[in-house]
Amino acid sequence: MRLRFLLPFAAAVLLILCLPMFVLAGSAKPVVGFVTGAGGLGDMSFNDNAYGGLRQAQQEYGFTLKVLEADATGTAPADKVKDLVEQCDILVLLGAQHTRHAREYAPQYPDKKFIFYEEKVAGIPNLASIMFRQHEGAYLAGALAGKVSKTRRIAFLGGTYIPPVVAFAQGFLEGVKEVAPDVIVDIHYISGPGDFSGFSNPDKAFEMARKMYADGVDIIFAVAGLSGNGVIEAARRTEGCYAIGVDSDQDDMAPGKVLTSMVKRLDVATYLQVSRAVSGEFKPGVSDFGLSDNAVTLTDMRHTRNIITQPVIDQINELRRKIISGEIVVTDLRP
Repeated sequence: MRLRFLLPFAAAVLLILCLPMFVLAGSAKPVVGFVTGAGGLGDMSFNDNAYGGLRQAQQEYGFTLKVLEADATGTAPADKVKDLVEQCDILVLLGAQHTRHAREYAPQYPDKKFIFYEEKVAGIPNLASIMFRQHEGAYLAGALAGKVSKTRRIAFLGGTYIPPVVAFAQGFLEGVKEVAPDVIVDIHYISGPGDFSGFSNPDKAFEMARKMYADGVDIIFAVAGLSGNGVIEAARRTEGCYAIGVDSDQDDMAPGKVLTSMVKRLDVATYLQVSRAVSGEFKPGVSDFGLSDNAVTLTDMRHTRNIITQPVIDQINELRRKIISGEIVVTDLRP
């Protein structure tokens, strides 16, 4: 089930490649600041995905890139964010925990451009808010898990209880129940509301996953950034058990043990928005990407075709078609 970009994203990429360079004769190169989400770079998921898009744009446009990584709490101190804002022309704020920074600093610095993810922030003329309909992709991941589970018990493990992650959980639950109403779905979070450290604790996630597998769960969908790597490792060590990756294609992290990954094309969205900003084509407001754009996808399950039959793949494709057409409406819990 190789999923390719559909026209909206593909056409946008071609358009961006044709845009004039921001750096005109005699002008200084712009400075782009990147405030990571919880877990920071090296998570092989949320942060690395967005950073890949930033690096692609940097290679093409030659801007200076400054990175501020979230601390152990999963957030970035306000004074350090403000300092970065003052040094940069364009700010990329990755994650809902930066909502306050986006709302506070964008109006304070109207000549700078802000790109923000995971929460709708509208009405600020120098801020672009990037959203993904992750609940749509999570629905397909849930349907796949429901069809494949042998123990008829699966689980969702979120980094913390925040709207974007809760939206994932709801979509996953609805997908399971669509195809396998008898399957039990356990929902857990690594840390409590407002504590973003749950995205950067793979050791705790590993122990939680090991316990869930021991209790009869055979598939865990981890939406937990760096912590999700602990779930994948637990699946790798446990016979007959699987993980579902998130944000990036994580299928190769444990071939045959990652059932699929629900990919959000943060790399493409980041590349597009930063390219527009440095080229003088910045577009403020809310952009919302989903299945219809192929901005949310499942991977091709290249390592797990031995347990995922063609009829199951056909059913997932049909559910995808129905979501895109509007025949199925997945509950959207995003604010």
